[in-house]
Amino acid sequence: MGKYVRYVSLCIGIIITFGYTGSVCAQDISLTATVDQNILKLHDRLELTLTIHGTQDTSPPSFPNIEGFTLLFGPKVSAQTRIVNGDVSISKEYTYVLQPAAKGKFIIGPSTVEYKGKVYSSRPVGVEVVDSSHSADSQSPDLDKLIFLELCADKNDTYIYEQVVLSFKFFFQKGLPVSDIDYTAPVTKNFMEEKLGDQRQYEEIRDGIIYNVLELRTALFPMVSGELTVTPAKLKCDLIIQQRRSRRDSNHDSFFDDAFFDDFFGKEQKRYPLKRSTKPVTIKVKPMPEQGKPKEFKGAVGAYEMEASIGTRQVKVGDPITLSISIYGEGNIQTINEPVLALHNENDFKLYPAESHTQITNREELIRGRKVFSKVIEPQKTDLKYTPAIVFSFFDPSAGQYKTITKNPMPIFVEAGQQEMPIQLTLSGDTAPSAKQHAQILTQDVLPIMTNLASLRNQNISVYKSPLMIACLSIPSIAVIASLLITRHKEKLQSDVGYARYRRAHTIAKKRLVTAQSALSQNTPAEFYSALSRALADYLADKCNISTTDASDEKIGYVLKQRGVEDGLAGEFSRCLTNFDYRRFSGDGGTKDEMDRSLKLAAQLITRLEKQLS
Repeated sequence: MGKYVRYVSLCIGIIITFGYTGSVCAQDISLTATVDQNILKLHDRLELTLTIHGTQDTSPPSFPNIEGFTLLFGPKVSAQTRIVNGDVSISKEYTYVLQPAAKGKFIIGPSTVEYKGKVYSSRPVGVEVVDSSHSADSQSPDLDKLIFLELCADKNDTYIYEQVVLSFKFFFQKGLPVSDIDYTAPVTKNFMEEKLGDQRQYEEIRDGIIYNVLELRTALFPMVSGELTVTPAKLKCDLIIQQRRSRRDSNHDSFFDDAFFDDFFGKEQKRYPLKRSTKPVTIKVKPMPEQGKPKEFKGAVGAYEMEASIGTRQVKVGDPITLSISIYGEGNIQTINEPVLALHNENDFKLYPAESHTQITNREELIRGRKVFSKVIEPQKTDLKYTPAIVFSFFDPSAGQYKTITKNPMPIFVEAGQQEMPIQLTLSGDTAPSAKQHAQILTQDVLPIMTNLASLRNQNISVYKSPLMIACLSIPSIAVIASLLITRHKEKLQSDVGYARYRRAHTIAKKRLVTAQSALSQNTPAEFYSALSRALADYLADKCNISTTDASDEKIGYVLKQRGVEDGLAGEFSRCLTNFDYRRFSGDGGTKDEMDRSLKLAAQLITRLEKQLS
């Protein structure tokens, strides 16, 4: 049995080894040089790490040319193997500890390593050595080098409705403890936004320093033309820095400053509360050109394809035919309007408004999706051989021109409808006309009309089966149950404050919206946005039984996430509340149309949140 187990283990090991070999072989070979800090003092030590990526089967890399430093010890060699989703990455590190010998700016030259006849080199790294000082302030690290933010767009010159990717990056030095992170997203006024994927986390080398990077990406769709600004993103956090404990007896500093005693006695931890802010991002938005705009264009911007199919091909005059039209591709798929049917004669088909549903198929790099329209048409003649052609026009920003997709007519066979017997109307007496008048059903609608006696129900039913009798007998029981429920509800409202707030939240919010409507009609922006802000904040506080301060924009995401609300809705609610507060206190009330849109948006958010929290 033991031999069998060892044999199976050996086989599995061989399979895994050869399986990983294929993944490793595809990995690129590279050599990087990094340092733990690029500004240091004379008494500090510098760690230089040379990393070979993609293989562990090489000789050590050459030691770079370094002036102004003394090698204390090294290299310390370590090998790493990582397996992520079946992909294997391997590396080998050589770490050296250096001591600066003079002040000034120095360049650590490139290191080289040879692998299979090819030489790989690292990039030079710049470091600066400054004066040593024993003051307390000298022990404070260069925080701007330890942590910083970036906010950028993938394009700063775009068309209206074109997709723009906004990227927020939080850099902090590898191995640096960071706690109590509080992120404030930028305000994206005049943009429609969609979240792109989950938070990304990776490593990046800047100026020879390895940083951990947290990245949040958002797809923006500008809704107006002109020069638009995305406000700065902000972040608060605490940095925890390990520092040497101060010595009372300076005569022994040279002895006790050894790293051995730092490790033995421990280092002092110091917290540095930080506030960081990015620069604003300006995006120039161009209107779509008028030249070449097709008459079928309805505002779609992106890169799209179209498919179409038909439900049934053989019908009678007046019978419904369902056309399934699918638009898919890259862009703001949710705002696409239904394609146009090219009719030769308006009397050929009776058309009904299309129903649609949208599916976002990709949120990782760009917003991609599919929107399907179900269009019902009814042929009105027997000589119709084809459905109308389907035409969809959009503006392709990458090409800078309009494009039109046309789906050819699909063949159908239309039969004559069932011949209806005329209904004779005969009036007796003096008012009777001399000729008989006839009434005839001309066509069927989407729902057919009953035309034969077999569809009529026998009305000769027993009295006790009459709905009226059943309703009368049920009234006393229903009244008793309703009375008990109402009594219990009133008692709970009086005894349970949380329940009372939960039940009355929607009603109070609607009253706040009525107040906002009144302020809108009087054109008083400050009172208007104050009412909207109170409507949203008080609704959330009452619905979740929390204090109003906990319903601030900084905590909304956390509160709603705990209660299972979708991230998109929570983010939209938070941004809306932030915008209302900004307009409330800044005096920038905007136009009356903007105020009206804000009122409708607030009402929609409360309605959507009511469905998810109920």
